[in-house]
Amino acid sequence: MHKLLTILAAALLVVPATAVAQQDDAGKAALKEMTPKWQAAANANDAAAVAALYAKDGVLQPPNSAPVEGQEAIQKFWAANFVEGNTVELTTDEMYGMGDSAAETGMWVVTAADGSHVDHGHYSLIYKQVNGTWKIASDMWKSDMSPKP
Repeated sequence: MHKLLTILAAALLVVPATAVAQQDDAGKAALKEMTPKWQAAANANDAAAVAALYAKDGVLQPPNSAPVEGQEAIQKFWAANFVEGNTVELTTDEMYGMGDSAAETGMWVVTAADGSHVDHGHYSLIYKQVNGTWKIASDMWKSDMSPKP
């Protein structure tokens, strides 16, 4: 009987660990989809879809500009800054996660409709989970082509 209880107790300990691992895998998969979603929405010049990826209190930190705070302001920013025909390509370098927060660093390249190079640089994102969904809490980027101070 003691052996049966030990096996049952061990099994009960494994079940929650498996559920957590599956949740973590699902969370990681959802997080890895954020960058392709942002890129697709941006390339469609869909400022509303881009803004929906940010937390309601999300913050953009554009180069040489004041921070842009909140989903509505973020949507207005992107609507004013998307250029018809330009495309952006994002490449994730690293992604870190801890609980309900995560960070991503990477590179971006903007190409004009005629194929010419517009700009390129690096970005850093901080994500947070809001009601079980990953949202961008902070978005900061820089151009590698900007003039040096």
